[in-house]
Amino acid sequence: MKKLFIVIFFLGTLLLAQNVWINELHYDNVGADEGEFLEIVLENAGNYTISEFTITLYNGNGSITYGTTTLDTFTEGSTVENFTIYYKLITGIQNGSPDGIAIDYQGTLIPGQFLSYEGTFEAGDGPAIGVMSTDIGVTEDGGTQIGESLQLLGTGAVYSDFIWQEPAAETPGELNNSQTFGGTPEPTIIVASPNGGEQWEQGSTHPITWTSINFTGNIMIELEMVYRDREVLVASTEDDGNWEWNIPEDLTISDYYVIIISDADDGDPWDDSNAPFSIIEPIPVTPYTIYEIQYSTTGPSPHEGELVETSGIVTAKFENYFFIQDGIGAWNGIVVYPLQEVEVGDDITISGSVLEYNDKTEITDIINMTILGSADLPEPVILNADILSSTEDYESVLAKIQNVIVSNEDLGYGEWEVEDQSGTCIIGGLGDYTYEPLLGEMIYNLTGVVDYTYGNFKLEPRDDDDIDLEGTDVDEEFLTIKSNSMGNYPNPFNPSTTIYFQLNTENTEDAELIIYNLKGQMIRQYSINNLQSSITWNGVDQSGKLVTSGVYLYQLKIGTETHTKKMLLLK
Repeated sequence: MKKLFIVIFFLGTLLLAQNVWINELHYDNVGADEGEFLEIVLENAGNYTISEFTITLYNGNGSITYGTTTLDTFTEGSTVENFTIYYKLITGIQNGSPDGIAIDYQGTLIPGQFLSYEGTFEAGDGPAIGVMSTDIGVTEDGGTQIGESLQLLGTGAVYSDFIWQEPAAETPGELNNSQTFGGTPEPTIIVASPNGGEQWEQGSTHPITWTSINFTGNIMIELEMVYRDREVLVASTEDDGNWEWNIPEDLTISDYYVIIISDADDGDPWDDSNAPFSIIEPIPVTPYTIYEIQYSTTGPSPHEGELVETSGIVTAKFENYFFIQDGIGAWNGIVVYPLQEVEVGDDITISGSVLEYNDKTEITDIINMTILGSADLPEPVILNADILSSTEDYESVLAKIQNVIVSNEDLGYGEWEVEDQSGTCIIGGLGDYTYEPLLGEMIYNLTGVVDYTYGNFKLEPRDDDDIDLEGTDVDEEFLTIKSNSMGNYPNPFNPSTTIYFQLNTENTEDAELIIYNLKGQMIRQYSINNLQSSITWNGVDQSGKLVTSGVYLYQLKIGTETHTKKMLLLK
């Protein structure tokens, strides 16, 4: 009986441990980030060793952890109805898109507590490995004021009783604004958009969005000009959080509109926009080519802040944004954020605002997009690693680098590095590829779009087809013939390697072995007699000077027949 009691007690403890949740979060604000913090709520805290609760921070770029902390390092705040509030200042909470936070107890993820903001992703390691995050649905940005936070509101005793709200005055260690612990959860509706300050044009289409908890039934949506007229936009529609509003072209221009959303049956619960929004005259949209938007030798786009229309073919699609291109080569590509319903190869026309986001030119705040059909993708421009990594000319352009080796298989956050004789290049991890980089491995063709994040240009392969390990499409005069009877060992090598071969003829009068660099320049030349089956190269050129590390070609020539392979010198 004692053993049975112990097992039941242990299982009961694990169940209780699940009643813990992330209650408040601050990660971004105007200017330099200040006062970043997390707040956690735990029911019946005295029943647990709180050091066994771990909070893990996730970077969505690579889907891996970047920090952990335990609950015992948090400051204990108020206890209300057996719920204790803990909070902690944590400098450096990521504000990319997306990022996330998870809570585990004794190494086991708390159900429903792998939360993310600015998108979703599947965890690649840590306690949430293999789990898809849940987006909290609200965000902070460079306009969030210092002293504000994202926080749960509502009445209840478990996480699902509450709802996340837009930035409001922070309350670390205390009940959030409009939050009550215990009691019976009340039906709640919260207007999300428009929620104050928006400027929507006559004749445009915008989603009216909301969230609801503990509510069943349909909702009614009304438009009110503050202190004046109220109009029913839709008397009853499904409570799915989204309704498309086609704004009439003749709707009165005003800065004093609010949206009211309520129970379609009796009007309770209800909510309205936190502050008025505006209906304005249509803003002129100026058509430009992508080249005209991108080209600048002095810094940002010359059309930064403008509302523009442009066209292009979708060349790449990732989790949060996609790329379009309307020509081949420099200045002909641009990124579109956030992700729209597109596929690679779609020929689209799109309208939105030009933004320089952390020095990357993008089209955002999309107001219109039309898919015209499908088209062939532009050919990737062939670059060397140094050019790709150091110039803005090819930002967002489909590109290819050739004859590279993996020089670092793990830079963190899913990124790795390759090099050719010109320099190195970062390879991103946003694409849907299964290839795992191996230090020293040769890649004949590496294709993708040139992205710019965290201060670095990098190549983003889209899938495994962009990573050519077999040399099936190499544009190089020396790779016209291959032979299984020739190779070198070791490979990679330092400082010397033995090149072995088998001659298929006794006539070796004109036989020679030539070593080239990737620029096609001859490095070393050897004459071969019919008694030879190998030559050892010690990494020096014809003059006896040591060569640099990198990929080299060795070519066996017998009359008009040529056999060529590659080798890698690492120092």
